[in-house]
Amino acid sequence: MVRGWSTFEAVAALLAALLVSAARAHPDHDQAAVPPWQQATSWPDRVITTFADDPQTTLAVTWRTDASVGRTIAQIAPATPDARFDLAATTLRAKTEPLDLAPMMTPEGPGDAIENYGLGRVHYHSVVFEGLEPGTIYAWRVQGARGHWSEWYQTRTPPSTGPIEFVYFGDAQNGIRSHWSRVIRAAYQAAPHAAFFLHAGDLVQKGDSDYNWAEWFEAGSFVHAVTPTIPVPGNHENIAVFPDGERMRARTPMWRPQFALPVEKDLPANLHEMAYDVRVSEDLHIFVVDSARTEFKSQAKWLDRALSASDARWRIVAMHHPYFAPKRFDRRDQDAARRKVLAPIIDRHAVDMVLAGHIHTYARSSLAQTSPRTSRAASGDARGIRTVFTISSSGAKNTDIHDDQLLAGGGDGQPDLDNLSIDRVAGNTPMFQVLRIDGEKLVYEARMATGEVYDSFTVTKGDDGRKFLLEGEPSYGATRLFSNTGPYREWWDLR
Repeated sequence: MVRGWSTFEAVAALLAALLVSAARAHPDHDQAAVPPWQQATSWPDRVITTFADDPQTTLAVTWRTDASVGRTIAQIAPATPDARFDLAATTLRAKTEPLDLAPMMTPEGPGDAIENYGLGRVHYHSVVFEGLEPGTIYAWRVQGARGHWSEWYQTRTPPSTGPIEFVYFGDAQNGIRSHWSRVIRAAYQAAPHAAFFLHAGDLVQKGDSDYNWAEWFEAGSFVHAVTPTIPVPGNHENIAVFPDGERMRARTPMWRPQFALPVEKDLPANLHEMAYDVRVSEDLHIFVVDSARTEFKSQAKWLDRALSASDARWRIVAMHHPYFAPKRFDRRDQDAARRKVLAPIIDRHAVDMVLAGHIHTYARSSLAQTSPRTSRAASGDARGIRTVFTISSSGAKNTDIHDDQLLAGGGDGQPDLDNLSIDRVAGNTPMFQVLRIDGEKLVYEARMATGEVYDSFTVTKGDDGRKFLLEGEPSYGATRLFSNTGPYREWWDLR
């Protein structure tokens, strides 16, 4: 037994070795089982940009190769109209991090990623391009083995001031390559100049499944590279581990190598790159909460301090679990505990929006700032609000919850739940949301996979902090429910 290993780890390692040997003994079978868009090679793949530091002056890029690529590089240049813009490129050496796909080790203990057995070790590489200019287009590329370059991608850094746009997705999770691909591509068509795409958790069904992550990267293709990503961890980014032979949940070891994200030093190490904030521009500040972990109090203290320190006009919190959902969706004690800890902070700081997923449906609610009897009428009158809450799902898995009288009967502006009015809902309808911020106005559109707008509103926020919400015409359209839309089959039938 290797020193420091538990009996379970030793057994898991032996099982992995046996399965790898079996896979090598039947190479044709192994190759046939792994699609070409999943298999790591000496060429770069799964290329993605994120914000690891100041978005206006830096750009983080991560990519993957097989384990044969030990050291590699990346290049960046200002994107000019010149044919040979690349002659001005700067070369950076990448940081390389190995990852064993099976057995999968976490600080909490070994995982049981059985479907990864036979895939072996891969290498993730990353660079942070620094010294960039705000609102400027840069061309960049990454290398695998010597001479194995990606194409040149182009990414614009966010402007320091002025209008800014971004896209928000709920859970992709199921049917990712087959069905979710049309949603993210429709989003890119609707908002090609978005400063970033925000994914509100449950990007995949199984956080330790290399195949699931391969689907996610394949579905987004070049979009993941040219448009920076702000990923929010969800409960499906947790995996089962077995310290001392007992089952518990831990964050997938695939999270950190795939995404280069800000590190909040005030948080415990196990929350680094899981909970973080991004000051995108002078007007926009994004705060990511890891609602899939139980460390709510430490996150609450950090969030309270971070919100207090922010002078951005628009402050948006993103987390996977919506604390304002009906209590019948509280499947564990931690759901109520999360709501109890985070709700007062969001209310105290009058957070402008809370973006969430998890329930595989669409719902929008608001917390009244003026009289709780303010009505939601199609008269075009703006009403005072404090915070807008949304739940959304971009994947093909949808949950039929709208027979619940609470939600199906919403939309009147009256308090329906925890002093919230439920203003717009949809079932059997994957969505993506486009948000545009321009000074005192935030414009929101929830779009269906075909690009049509299903829900829209404008929030106006004055210098005194008071906010007024004006519904758009699409928000008064027919409500899409399972009872009046096309046939649906459960997610396990997805092909």
